[in-house]
Amino acid sequence: MTVLLYLAPALLLLGLLVLGCYPGERLLAAVGGTRPAARLAGRPAPARPLLPPRSFPRGGALLALALAGRGPPR
Repeated sequence: MTVLLYLAPALLLLGLLVLGCYPGERLLAAVGGTRPAARLAGRPAPARPLLPPRSFPRGGALLALALAGRGPPR
């Protein structure tokens, strides 16, 4: 029985989302400066310039870069 009390907020939120009501949508739109449906009016989004892909160290190279704080002793 107490499990339902713990799950009540999540179930309430899930119920609202299933019904199509998005809590906080108007507040987020007010903070963002746009109306909720203004962006979806059929206008295509402005094209963003493509940035060249960046390569970040991964795996062993990341470890080597992190451990290479100083040069070898003389």
